[in-house]
Amino acid sequence: MVSISRRTTLAIPCVGMLALSLKAEAASPADSALAAMPAWMELASVPGVSWAMMDAAGTTTSGAIGDAKAGSIPATPDTLFEAQSLSKVILAVAVHDLVRERLIDLDRPVAEHVDYTDDAATRAITPRHLLSHSSGLPNWRDEAGEPLVSASAPGTRFRYSGEGFALLGRLVEAVTGQTAAQVVEARVLRPAGMSRSSYGWAWGAQPAVAWPHDGGGAVLPDKGPADYIRRRDAGPLKPVDRWTLADQGKAALANGKPALPLFMTPNMAAGLWTTAGDYARFLAFARHYPALSTPTVRVKDTLDWGLGWGLERGASRRFAWHWGANDGVANLFVVDLASGAAIVILTNGDAGRQVYERAARTVFGREFDAFAWLK
Repeated sequence: MVSISRRTTLAIPCVGMLALSLKAEAASPADSALAAMPAWMELASVPGVSWAMMDAAGTTTSGAIGDAKAGSIPATPDTLFEAQSLSKVILAVAVHDLVRERLIDLDRPVAEHVDYTDDAATRAITPRHLLSHSSGLPNWRDEAGEPLVSASAPGTRFRYSGEGFALLGRLVEAVTGQTAAQVVEARVLRPAGMSRSSYGWAWGAQPAVAWPHDGGGAVLPDKGPADYIRRRDAGPLKPVDRWTLADQGKAALANGKPALPLFMTPNMAAGLWTTAGDYARFLAFARHYPALSTPTVRVKDTLDWGLGWGLERGASRRFAWHWGANDGVANLFVVDLASGAAIVILTNGDAGRQVYERAARTVFGREFDAFAWLK
């Protein structure tokens, strides 16, 4: 507990005097969450957290707690964490920007631009289906030669699909003539002020990055940055955000994997490296795209999916949210759609969900049905 408290103090200059210096009776919900977070991290064996909170006025505070690599590298507000599936919402906003310019029609079949399947029913999938996870496509394929086929009629039911967002990336490339990562950088990352965020780093660069850790808090040495470097070094000597589909496929094969989206770099559904502060700036930027919050397909009870993120209906409030998870990584954002208040929690621990759930409950003063559904 002493070492965690000391590392928490190191993050304080980035955000001013926070909850640790306030009397308990004067603490706001956000202050209370920050004060309790080191204890939650200790209980869940989560080494590091990148956090950001945005109030109703749009004022954002952000920082880091703990270690980027357990016991050896402290986390800072500039440490890059793996966004994982939070990457999907970034791509969704780029798609909406292209819709605004009439380069993409939400209700025209993707197959008009991308030849991706021989199945007639699957060729009826539209960008609206992909954004709302109602395409019927699987999450990921992992066997060479496995066809891309919908399990249900597009638009009829919710089925979470990374493949769907990989296909959206291909659509973006087809209508712009650029890589999807280039389009996202020009239309989202730069305008939103996400100066630290990217789909990777170049040869010779050594940015401060968070390593994933298992449920006991031990480093996963073959995941995270090590996995990215292995994928990068198997491809051409140019930035990964400039890799074409052919480049991506060759790199996957060089790593002994099928040329399928799950094994390709950059993965537009899960490949962003970012900080919580950068991601909070994105959430403020995303207010310009209200179509994200259009309820499109029912998930369950109070939960729907919009055109890019999850939606939860309460008695008098509506929330947008998304989670991201992989081995040793667990992330979440939640936005109060009425006030604009938001929280972003990025963790480098397998049990990070135990931290971000408590933080969201404390900040918003409610239980979230989405957390029960995720279980």
